[in-house]
Amino acid sequence: MKWKRHISVRYRLMAIFASLLLLFSASNALLAGLIHMDQTAMSAQQEAYRRFDLISDTRAAVTLSRHIGGQIVSSRLTHDNEGLAKAQAAQEQATRDLDAQLLHLDPFDGVNARLIRTALAEAGHYTEVAVTAMLADKPSEVKARMAEMQKRVDLVEATLQTMSRRERASAQLIKVQAQSRALFVSNTALLVALCAVGIGILITFVGGRSIVRPLKITTEAIRRVNHGETHIDLPPVTDDEFGDMAMALRQFRDQAEKLRRIAYQDGLTGLGSRAYLHERLQKLLDERRGSSEISLALICISVDHLRSVNERLGSRSGDRFLCEAVLRIQRFLPHDVMMFRYSGRKFIGLLEGDGECQVNETRLGEIADCVLRGLDEPFAMGNHQLDMSASIGIAILPQDGETVEHLISSVDAAVDVAKRHGGNVSRFASAHHTAQVRGQMSLAGEIKRGLQNGDFTVFYQPIVAVRTRAVIGAEALVRWNHPERGLLLPGAFIETAESSGLISELGNRALALSHQQSATWLANGLDISIAVNLSARQIKTPDFLARLRGIRERLGEGSCKVELELTESALFDSSEETRKVLAELKQMGYKLGLDDFGTGYSSFSYVQNLPIDKVKIDRMFVANLHGSRQARAIVSATLALANALDLSVVAEGVETVEQMLTLNQLGAEIQQGFLYSKALPPAEFERWVANYEQGVSPALPALNAVA
Repeated sequence: MKWKRHISVRYRLMAIFASLLLLFSASNALLAGLIHMDQTAMSAQQEAYRRFDLISDTRAAVTLSRHIGGQIVSSRLTHDNEGLAKAQAAQEQATRDLDAQLLHLDPFDGVNARLIRTALAEAGHYTEVAVTAMLADKPSEVKARMAEMQKRVDLVEATLQTMSRRERASAQLIKVQAQSRALFVSNTALLVALCAVGIGILITFVGGRSIVRPLKITTEAIRRVNHGETHIDLPPVTDDEFGDMAMALRQFRDQAEKLRRIAYQDGLTGLGSRAYLHERLQKLLDERRGSSEISLALICISVDHLRSVNERLGSRSGDRFLCEAVLRIQRFLPHDVMMFRYSGRKFIGLLEGDGECQVNETRLGEIADCVLRGLDEPFAMGNHQLDMSASIGIAILPQDGETVEHLISSVDAAVDVAKRHGGNVSRFASAHHTAQVRGQMSLAGEIKRGLQNGDFTVFYQPIVAVRTRAVIGAEALVRWNHPERGLLLPGAFIETAESSGLISELGNRALALSHQQSATWLANGLDISIAVNLSARQIKTPDFLARLRGIRERLGEGSCKVELELTESALFDSSEETRKVLAELKQMGYKLGLDDFGTGYSSFSYVQNLPIDKVKIDRMFVANLHGSRQARAIVSATLALANALDLSVVAEGVETVEQMLTLNQLGAEIQQGFLYSKALPPAEFERWVANYEQGVSPALPALNAVA
């Protein structure tokens, strides 16, 4: 240790400082290089996201241009010159915006940009040709050109989707590589920190803490970011290398947060997801506990008609319909409303208030009315004009709930009330409505237990031939022998059964009981047919036909006479699947009837294109027979149509002798209604039939006048 005797402390410190300087110089050079590499990767990742955003903006511009193009076509077909001028002006702006977006795509994907331009130009050409053909009444030409136009539109959509997937995959790969490099930076920084600590012990008072402490903070931040944490305290940005690391960490943290937002977005609409809504709402509720100045409201928008669009045109068209609805909703909502997709067709807007701008019913009502007006215009999809509307529910904190679950339950109840009022309206939540929803949930549970316990039975309402005074059939109507509330009519439970998905099981029980009763009556000499109603959901269940075959096999072929009646809503789509089911029912020997005829959308097309054997004139027309010329005309037209197509006709809802006589004069001699009898249990029905056919029924004092 002689060398120490000749070297002063000063020189030793100088040697230590020289060593530290060399160590720090080397480590800083290494870290600066790594940071530069990381910043380069970040730039590449930002470029990938920029491209992804450009593709998304291009898709939005294409959608807008197509929507305005649809308005132009609609205006031309309806000769709306004013609307045409406005739409053409909007189209010019949309075209300029779209061209600008496509120019942005050229530098990195010129091939696909040119492909999109060409496809859009061809689509516009075929649209113009199709419109010209429409105006010239050339349906075959219209169909061919619209098909060609749709091919180009699908090509554009597929190209944009391919580009989006490619850029998304590129961004994900860059992210993984960036994480790997960040881990390497973390390990290297940790090694440098350990070396600095070892030497820094000797120079604690010469600035060691100023190096070790920020290095430790940076290392911890890198570790937490690598573990997916984004809400963390980052080291301060300074003018040295640690400042560069802090800046790189901030960029990395921001990119991780952006990827998290992507994960919290709905893939179809780009809105916040259900999970994001719960998280955001819970955070706001937590903040409110410390401040009474925070107010908020939920606006739930349920898009009407989506199910019918899916059934008629397919799920892809349903997605387009839904995206168009979202675009309109966002256009007419205030900018400070955060939108989330809560379920298939339900969207929830979150409106926050503060001390200066509190949410209130007046403002919320105005917002809802604005959205309803914005959705009122039909959506042109190909050659279809689709009606668009929504049912809106509104819940306000704190009167409609102070937890996430209670608020969402309240706003859902308000939407349900809006739907019950026919849709296209808004309703505020209330304790009464929320209680109703919970009551419906309880009732659904009771219905399920009632089905399991066999509490549901079938009553039968007679169908008579007035001239011959013969009972020719009966309509099966479900009744519920509730263990506590007694006998319940369908109005007390059918709506809940439909909304809870139990209607199919309930309908299947009615089918089974009606087949069994028909077999019993035939065996006892009572030769009448029993008409059983089918719901739309019931005929679409996969095992519907198998259940019917099973019932017929148990009873034996030809042992019962059952007819099936469907409402127009059950046949609304007229899809190939529905046609196959009806054809199969005909092959099995069932007669098919159309119930509530004339109250739907296209009754005459149904009886012309579907295998219908009879129609039932709705009770609404029978009730207005003497007070409305239109009702009498509809009844007469229905009878004429049925006679021309060789269909039988049943007039339902006959309650007075005057109605009976008028219907008979018009040619509707097959009738049912309270004038003859209400729905009866099987034993009472048999006694009523015997009395009626013997002419001792007291309900028809003027029946002889018919003869």
